[in-house]
Amino acid sequence: MSALDLRNIKEFIVRVENREHTARLISTGRQGEIFVELTDQSAGESGMGKNGTVFFLWEGVWHYFTCKIFCPTLRRMTIVRTSPIAVDSRKERRYECGLLGGRITEKGILHGSIDITILNISRTGIRFETRQPLKVGRTYSIEMRLVIKHFSETVRAECVILNELHAGSTYHYGCEIVAITPENLALLEKYLAILAKA
Repeated sequence: MSALDLRNIKEFIVRVENREHTARLISTGRQGEIFVELTDQSAGESGMGKNGTVFFLWEGVWHYFTCKIFCPTLRRMTIVRTSPIAVDSRKERRYECGLLGGRITEKGILHGSIDITILNISRTGIRFETRQPLKVGRTYSIEMRLVIKHFSETVRAECVILNELHAGSTYHYGCEIVAITPENLALLEKYLAILAKA
């Protein structure tokens, strides 16, 4: 297996909020930033400092990292990584959800819930960030406030933490949903259906 070098990646998938773009590398910067140009037929992006996630295929395995995206033009982006590169083990597509709020509590503990910010979500898993460390492999009860357009519901589930990325004072966690009631699952699926059409 050769060393991972982003300069050798031919195509990137860039997710910004609920939008997704394909892009090709133009060049890299001295501080590790990457400069890309969109290759799809989307309208592009504008603005500075948006939160996003970049996915790419390396030696047959999908990888990803979170980032800040700066758009000097609609069709070009400067991407600054905000997390280490990790292997993407998701079973289903996750949707960027615009930094939703939530709370998480270790299963079996009555008090001590921790505030989290949900980064993306699917029917089977969630990625979120928090400023407090959690335990990989442990089961947590999670409460998510899912809000989009006319939809606003609180969804509860139990999740197992699968992986951790530590960036500065922030911890990023990927977790798998292992228990959810039919009522909560129906709300989650309704929310994802709205996201898919956004």
